[in-house]
Amino acid sequence: MNRFQLILGILLATMLCATAPAELTTTQRQSILQEAQADYDTGTAELKSDPAGAIAAFRSSAERFQMLVDDGIQNGELFYDLGNAWYQAGDLGRSIANYLRAQRLMPDDPRLEANLAWARSVVRPQIASDDHEALLRRLAFWHDGWSLQTRLMVFAGFWLLLWGALLVRALRRYQGWNYLSGVAALVAALLGGSILLDMSSSRTSATGVLVGDDVVIRKGNAESFQPQFEEPMQQGVEFKVLEQRPDWLHIELNNGSSGWIPASDAEIVQSASSPTLQS
Repeated sequence: MNRFQLILGILLATMLCATAPAELTTTQRQSILQEAQADYDTGTAELKSDPAGAIAAFRSSAERFQMLVDDGIQNGELFYDLGNAWYQAGDLGRSIANYLRAQRLMPDDPRLEANLAWARSVVRPQIASDDHEALLRRLAFWHDGWSLQTRLMVFAGFWLLLWGALLVRALRRYQGWNYLSGVAALVAALLGGSILLDMSSSRTSATGVLVGDDVVIRKGNAESFQPQFEEPMQQGVEFKVLEQRPDWLHIELNNGSSGWIPASDAEIVQSASSPTLQS
């Protein structure tokens, strides 16, 4: 490497360091958090007296919470607060997206579940699952109703119970141990299949939420393609990502219908490489 190449390399490295965003200090993070909470409190106080001012305060609160997320903080409470701020600011799509992110980090929080359920209830249009999928979800209630951590713990309990029952049955002949080991094997198999399904789907699919208004779902990845549906979709509609292309997403809705949307009208909640189990 000659002298000119060395100098050029140093200059390029210096430019990259200069343009890289600086990480916030602990003091700066605490200050931003306090400002976000203060803005949220201001919005709450002005809800009746100054609705427009309240919305501006909630939006300011959300933007400050987002600064902490952008700085690399992955925290369920932070995503929950961010979801609340966006909801109060009138941004239903970003609210649901952040509630879903919080749900992956604190899956059994009753406040979060209540707020997410309410936010989903005001999404228009309501996209219902098809009848067969709805029936399967009711029959396999533990798959969606229980967090992955809960299923892992229950699976471990029944797996130990199964081998304990088999061991006792080998030492002492009693018909009841056959029934007990059979039930334990069945429950362990069902929960094990549910866990494997969750872990495999988290690697192969991504999920997202519409954050734009009047989103037209098209039959192809260009504005020239015809709309897939008669009416546009509003923010808050959730979907699974089938394919990603530059500036476009091929999505599938809960009822099984699919189409293409501009990537700018959506937020990806869980990427295809994101793990389902978070601590």
